[in-house]
Order: sequence, then structure tokens, then C-alpha cells
Amino acid sequence: DELVVECTNGRVPHFNARIFTEDKEEIGKIDDVFGPINAFCFTMKATEGVKLDSFKKGKKLYIDTQKLLPMQRFLPQAPGGGKGKGGKGKGKGKGK
Repeated sequence: DELVVECTNGRVPHFNARIFTEDKEEIGKIDDVFGPINAFCFTMKATEGVKLDSFKKGKKLYIDTQKLLPMQRFLPQAPGGGKGKGGKGKGKGKGK
């Protein structure tokens, strides 16, 4: 059994991140993330004993916040971005 969920959080969930109801009951784990980057969805596999047909459309579900990644990680980076120039070098000019 799988449930398709529209993600409204600005961050991207890990695969196998736990999904909870409002009262912190674990109901499943993320199986797949898909769709455009500005409106993505994910599928959720239910935990044993959870009946997915009991959830109504529009029901809010929650993801373990430790299992969310920033959106910037999935966007194209500027060429050479993130790598600083310079550094300590190879030990030249140590004043010998």
C-alpha cells in the first residue's frame, strides 16, 4: 500500500524518512520523491497495521525534521561556486 502526498515543506525529505500524524503517531516512511522542483510530491509506504484509505484528502502529515535537506542542494550551482581560492599552499615562504 502506498499513498501519494504533496509536499508543502520548503525542504526535501530523505528517502525512508518517517511520516507522522499530528498526534505524533508514526504511520509510514517515504518511498520515492518525484515531480517538478517547485511542486514535488512523494510516495509513502504505510507502517504495518496502518490503513491508508482512512486518510482523507487534505490531511496534514509531518516528516521527521532531522530527515529534511535544503532545497539549494538540488539546484544548479554557479561554476566554481563553493570552492575558495588559495588555502595554505605547499609550505613555501615559511621564513627559513
